[in-house]
Amino acid sequence: MRALRFLFPAFALTATAGLSGCLTTGGMLAPSTPPGVAALDGGAIARSQTGGRLPSQVVASAVAAEYQALQFGTAGQAVTWSAEGYSGRVVPTQLYRVGSQDCRGYTQYVDGADTNGITATACRGADGFWVPVA
Repeated sequence: MRALRFLFPAFALTATAGLSGCLTTGGMLAPSTPPGVAALDGGAIARSQTGGRLPSQVVASAVAAEYQALQFGTAGQAVTWSAEGYSGRVVPTQLYRVGSQDCRGYTQYVDGADTNGITATACRGADGFWVPVA
């Protein structure tokens, strides 16, 4: 019995450490990556001329910045990102409502790219996911 008393704290600590990258969502465990990032499916950068030529880690950083701008950004204020020698910024517009969904436009800029930015619009569904609509 004494051995079990010492093992339990170690087990609890190990289990907690293993779950530290997860969030509880509706009784299920989900990765701590914001759920809206997956729904953006590459975001505006994937639809740009530069999207196919950028490393996947760069696209992931740009999409994460899109999520931050959509979810938390102030209209007109850039959310910056950088990865593997690339950098850029996402500038969201004012949040507005269409039916029961929150929507907002945004522009994704890749520094050094020969574009003026990629403009898109995304709406957040009841599930919390941001989905590109235009």
